[in-house]
Amino acid sequence: MTRIMMHESHIKEILPISKILIKNPYSDLVVTLSKNGDALSVFSDDIWDYSATSISPKTINFTYKIQSISMLDVSSSKFNLAVKFLKIFALNWVCQVNGCSISKLTSDLTAISFLIVYVIDNNLETTNVFEDPSAIDFLISNNCKEKRIGLLLGKIQRFIDTASVLNKDNYWSNLQPSKEFLKKLIDKKRVFPESTQSIQTLIIPSRIYQSLLKQTIEDLQIFNENQESIAYIFSVRSRIRDQVIDVSEAVTAGKLNNSQQALIRYYWKKALLSDKKLANSLLDLQKLNIINNANWLSLTISLGQIQIKSALIIAAFTGMRKNEVLSIPFNGLKYIHSDKGEIPVIWSTTTKLESNGVPRFTKWVTGSVVEDAFKAAQLVTRGALCWSGNKSEIVPDESKLPLFFSIEKGKSGEPHPYFDYSTTAFNTSLLKAIMHSSEHLLVTEQDLKEISHFLYGDEISSKVQIAKPWPLSFHQFRRSMAVYAASSGYVSYPTLKAQLKHISMVMTAYYTDSNSRAINILGDGSEIEAMRKEWQDAKARAESDNLHGLLNSDVTLAGAAGKSLHTKKVQSKLPRYLENRRNTKKAVKNGKIRYRTTLVGGCMSLKPCDKGAGVLASACISCVNAVFLPESTSSLLQTKKFYESQITLDIPKRVHREYETSIKQIDSLLSVLVLE
Repeated sequence: MTRIMMHESHIKEILPISKILIKNPYSDLVVTLSKNGDALSVFSDDIWDYSATSISPKTINFTYKIQSISMLDVSSSKFNLAVKFLKIFALNWVCQVNGCSISKLTSDLTAISFLIVYVIDNNLETTNVFEDPSAIDFLISNNCKEKRIGLLLGKIQRFIDTASVLNKDNYWSNLQPSKEFLKKLIDKKRVFPESTQSIQTLIIPSRIYQSLLKQTIEDLQIFNENQESIAYIFSVRSRIRDQVIDVSEAVTAGKLNNSQQALIRYYWKKALLSDKKLANSLLDLQKLNIINNANWLSLTISLGQIQIKSALIIAAFTGMRKNEVLSIPFNGLKYIHSDKGEIPVIWSTTTKLESNGVPRFTKWVTGSVVEDAFKAAQLVTRGALCWSGNKSEIVPDESKLPLFFSIEKGKSGEPHPYFDYSTTAFNTSLLKAIMHSSEHLLVTEQDLKEISHFLYGDEISSKVQIAKPWPLSFHQFRRSMAVYAASSGYVSYPTLKAQLKHISMVMTAYYTDSNSRAINILGDGSEIEAMRKEWQDAKARAESDNLHGLLNSDVTLAGAAGKSLHTKKVQSKLPRYLENRRNTKKAVKNGKIRYRTTLVGGCMSLKPCDKGAGVLASACISCVNAVFLPESTSSLLQTKKFYESQITLDIPKRVHREYETSIKQIDSLLSVLVLE
């Protein structure tokens, strides 16, 4: 089958089972396996557990998917029939897409669930899901957001495309769409287009970005300064738990029952009256605004906030995705020893470096600012291992312990695929609480103007409102880091590609799109002095290495600056500061020379580029500071392909013209490079 209607999944957490088995699945058919190969879920289960293959603990609840949409009371037999149909559909769909991620399958099943609910509510056969056009109206009326409607309709379109192509298949032949259904779907897709291809994650406005990072770093520093008091509170809590609960070493760590919890609360109140150090420690934490009230509940709430603040700092200073942050082990902060000093790196697991989503243990270079984040997160996890549940746990292998241990689920929760324990969920409510904590994080008119300028005047999300908290999402730190790093002129595209763990440079260009229109956050504000020093030192080291790599490569350089550098080298007229890397690094810091790699070659401009050269090839090609290498040919062709794909999208006219100009400039330069 030609997959003209489906996108190949980069992550295949859910793999297809034999088509022979799913023709008429029995109730005891094994649909998921545990890590050791045992049956984890069978067909008759309402919930299928994919934790063993997912990058995080995930399940699919088929019964809930139908219950959450259905508005009418139907017989149990019809309801069970609907659930069974949804399960069979899931198995057949996974076979056709040849495996997919858990998030994709979940959203696909949500789309088909609306049609299934419609047919059972109207006493129709489940195989008629693509026949009655009113089912589409039902889907639209039960979803208020236009973007969500467009996405769901797009999924329905791929379902019926599949059914139409596989019209001779025993299963899909029974799901052929009616002409009326097809017409209604086409009409509604014009009203609610599937727009995911042209929507990017917002960057955080520079003022809010800096204020948020500054506030979060300060909060973590205050928390760490009081680690001794917090550790003492943890020890008292653990001691009280051990006093009231007699648990032998052989008993597996688990949850506390209601009576045990009541006993601990009773003895905790007694301890607060008799232990002045305990009571004063809690009062001190309250005065420092680490907790709202001097009690245990307030402290546990604060611990969740500290965890997410630690995660945000790590994401902001590495560009890691949320799942990659959750995959950091307890001992994930390491250092690379070099003649340039110790370089902090974070080790974690990513599934984004392979086209088939195979997990890979890798590292992210970062700065010393994340040390406080690690210190705070480790204290929370170490403490929770002691006081949570019915007994304390000691973990000899810290690589099996997550940095972000789930306080809510404790030691008895479903373990993360890479660890022996559950990880925290990073609930959006915690993000909202952070954004509501300071007036500096409220959106101003200037923030709106900045984002509008960055988006070439495109419409801004309705979630962004003046005097309201910025609608923060975890992924915004990744996008913001990429854009602000590129716009600073201190970080090259190949460096960003490696840091963001992108498979292709095209994705890096997409992430940093329009970075020349972003504000350079490395300005003169005293509150970002440490951040500026981190960038400047990294820039000088990277540019020095790149320059010497270029000079020692014996390749013919093109471009105005490239030809000039090559001529000086041939004539032995290179400046003295290019004699060794150490002197070159100093020269870069002092502003005597610079060299940064770009998407299409290199740049030797002493000033940050203001021409959009990070993304627009035309600016590089006509620039006196440009350097082109033999491998620039493949980069230019890849960039040209990227621009050609962009002009097919619904983008602002100005951007469209810039991309067309870039394509012409690339063609012109390629003809010269090929001749040389």
